[in-house]
Amino acid sequence: MSTATTARAAGTVPASRESADEAPDRVPGGKPCGWTDGLPVYRWGQAPAYLRTQTQLGEDRLKLADGQAVVAYIRTRKYGDFPLYDPAAAVKMRPLSSAVKRRMEAARTCSECGKVRKHVLNGRSCSQCWEKAQRARQRERARTCWGCGTVRERPYPVAHHRCQDCRRAQLAEERAEKAESLRWAITCPGRDCSVQTASKAEVRRWKAAADAIYRPWSRRWCPPCEEREARERAEAEERAAAAREAEREARRRRVLELREWAAAALADEDLVVLDTETTGLDAEACVVEIAVISGAGDVLVDTLVNPGRPIPAGASEIHGITDEAVAGAPSFGQILVGLTAALDGRRCLIWNSPYDEGVLRWELTRHYRAAGHEDPAASAAAWLDGMTLEDAMVPYSDWYGDWNDYFGNYQWQPLGGGHRALGDVRAVLDRLREMAAPVASSVD
Repeated sequence: MSTATTARAAGTVPASRESADEAPDRVPGGKPCGWTDGLPVYRWGQAPAYLRTQTQLGEDRLKLADGQAVVAYIRTRKYGDFPLYDPAAAVKMRPLSSAVKRRMEAARTCSECGKVRKHVLNGRSCSQCWEKAQRARQRERARTCWGCGTVRERPYPVAHHRCQDCRRAQLAEERAEKAESLRWAITCPGRDCSVQTASKAEVRRWKAAADAIYRPWSRRWCPPCEEREARERAEAEERAAAAREAEREARRRRVLELREWAAAALADEDLVVLDTETTGLDAEACVVEIAVISGAGDVLVDTLVNPGRPIPAGASEIHGITDEAVAGAPSFGQILVGLTAALDGRRCLIWNSPYDEGVLRWELTRHYRAAGHEDPAASAAAWLDGMTLEDAMVPYSDWYGDWNDYFGNYQWQPLGGGHRALGDVRAVLDRLREMAAPVASSVD
């Protein structure tokens, strides 16, 4: 019988080993789990021990030879398959210089024991020294009182880690807490009441019960406190109900006032509504379209306006007005006379008036500056002061009644006019008619 057969029969040679005379480090630990390009792929720890990855070759100061072939692969769960090489076919690297060796040794030298370790420490202590220091800290903590911090030679009791004085103080504090907890449990919960409504034995039996963790102790009321509590609770509910009724009544009055305001605005023969479309929402936004209609719906002004600058694409996406559309339109200064005639002496409603007033102020300032006024801003302010401009968005939002808890006021409502000046001013009249209708908005 051959040596291989004898060794295999004795169970000392793996089944994958072809010969008992083969070097042990060249025998795989198991069968390949797969094949890649005709090469075996081993699981972790199953490849022949003599094979090395490229990183392991570098640790042995070896590098791959030109065109060196892969011998096998090692499979890892996280990083995939790594190629394995035969170190005998690799090329030796150039020896390290003494300075490099010193730097490498310094990087692997423990700052505590001064020994050179296999891994890089960079001035830190090695794991052995760290574990030694950790055990020393644990021993010192065991000899330190958790109350006063006194350190003694032998460890304190594990149960409390305190010296006698601190332990006595701890026990006294625990007894006081238990006594206070017991006193609280047997005392009536009424305000400034010290009547005992339960016995200590009842509380102790409850604490000893299995369901004490899940069902808290319900403190009992004495009859006078219970009557007073019920009376005060009923009075508080009455006050809350009265407050809610007063709030609803105030809301009804406010809705009625806004309804009358809208009806009066619609009945005003001098009512006009204005809206603008602009190049944006910034402080220097320019008008690209403006419309003014009367309360009866007659169109007084409806024109595109050349802003004298490119219209941003974002603004064009909203209102649909492009540079080509306003190329032949008049400037703001050219429509100012007609706009002044349409607004002068009339009550003008604007949806979100502060914004449109800011736009008009900027356009007026630009116009008066180009006209050579000494103080363009003052001239623009004088023009606006001569007009009666009034907001319609906030009254409608207050009438609609969509309260916003975060901002503490009523949520602003969308106009729904299509983001064109003429459609928006007509939508404002629709909102006024909605407010003036007999059916009011939500009151509660």
